[in-house]
Amino acid sequence: MHADSGAKTRRMSIKILTGVGVLVVVLGLVYAVMLARATARLRQAYADLETDGRPMRTADIIPPDVPDVQNSAVLYESAALLLKAQPSPEADQPDDRPGRQRDLLGYMGGRARAFVGETLDPNQHGELKQLLAQEVVAGALSAIEQGVQRPTCRFNHSYGNGMPMNSHLSDLRMLMSIVGAKACLEAEAGRPEAAWDLVQVQVKLADGMRTEPLLMSQLVRMGLISQSCSTVQKLAGTTLPNSRQYERLMGLLDTLDDARPLVLAGDGERLLYGEWLFTLPKKELYEELHQTSSDYWPEIVLRAQFFLVTFKPLFLGDHAAYLQLMRKQAQLLGQPYSVERREGLEKEFAAVPRRYTFTQMLAPAMARIKELHCRLVAEVRVTRTGVALLRYRDAHGGFPDTLEALGLRDISDPFTGKPLLYRAEDQGFVLYSVGEDLKDNGGSPKRAKQRTDFDTVWRFPRRQAP
Repeated sequence: MHADSGAKTRRMSIKILTGVGVLVVVLGLVYAVMLARATARLRQAYADLETDGRPMRTADIIPPDVPDVQNSAVLYESAALLLKAQPSPEADQPDDRPGRQRDLLGYMGGRARAFVGETLDPNQHGELKQLLAQEVVAGALSAIEQGVQRPTCRFNHSYGNGMPMNSHLSDLRMLMSIVGAKACLEAEAGRPEAAWDLVQVQVKLADGMRTEPLLMSQLVRMGLISQSCSTVQKLAGTTLPNSRQYERLMGLLDTLDDARPLVLAGDGERLLYGEWLFTLPKKELYEELHQTSSDYWPEIVLRAQFFLVTFKPLFLGDHAAYLQLMRKQAQLLGQPYSVERREGLEKEFAAVPRRYTFTQMLAPAMARIKELHCRLVAEVRVTRTGVALLRYRDAHGGFPDTLEALGLRDISDPFTGKPLLYRAEDQGFVLYSVGEDLKDNGGSPKRAKQRTDFDTVWRFPRRQAP
């Protein structure tokens, strides 16, 4: 009896072990197939990027080191530090005061931006003039003017350890606003040549980060260029540059609608952060994700989640999906605007499986960025064409019937590929791009929180707000 029971137990054990063995073999085969497929997808993603001619190494996109004597960034940083070293008029205010600025750079930058945007309290106008007349401010402006004459601009980033910090971006915004306010005040004081010389300084300062392969830097650069366009339009309402200044300004504006810096920044996003993250050792990758995560789950849950998302076949598939999406985003940035292409990329991103955690986290909204760039290009072309219209009026006593009379190189709307829309009216003009909704809204400007039914417009003279 005992012998029969032992035999049954042995047979059962053999069956269990055989079943376990078969299961292990099947799981091993499934894992091998999943791994092979994911590896093949990743290799194909790399091959597709190479076929497109996209840079494949960080060394291909990192700007070379620049001697200090040729580097405008050194002087921009010097100007910012000079103003930061000075206390602001708010420095002695209580610490809990909202929006308080401790240093002169932040304080003046905010006031100057409000002044150019015509939202500054009239009671603060005199204070801004006094601040701009200070010797320390003159020294900072002099450093900026010297900086824009230098051939290159390279901020001291460490490009080898993930996405570099962009600590200089806020400083550049403040310096831009100060230069713009100074230009407007020079025009108010009856010194138009000094004003337009400063406008050129502002445009060059805005374009300083052209070679930075960082997406955030390029987005800020676009904002700075838009700010300089606003300064040009504001000044042109009261005075115009002389012939020498006009030619130089038009030459500067003519270079600002180039999409290549933004395409390079997309490559930088992929190489400097995406690829860096996918190739981190697991311990460092976990620490990086733990630092950037807003989840407050227990450690054991985070570890289990991390194990799942870094399961090798899934991780390689995630990597491949990220590269494929970044490739298509680079193609979109380099192509003319198309609603169909934009919507296609948005659908493709929405279709990325939720299990591809890193692709969901890393891939920026390039379709939206393409719209922002086209809007900037429209603003630059409207500004350039508007200044030419005002020069034409001064030379001929009135505005032309069509924009072709100006003889400009490119007056096309980046959203449609057709000429900018224009009409002369009364003693002025309305000049505009239809914008991303592709609808002619008659030159209606964008209002707060408005998402559609507006144009990128320059109306001259501007209508006064009620």
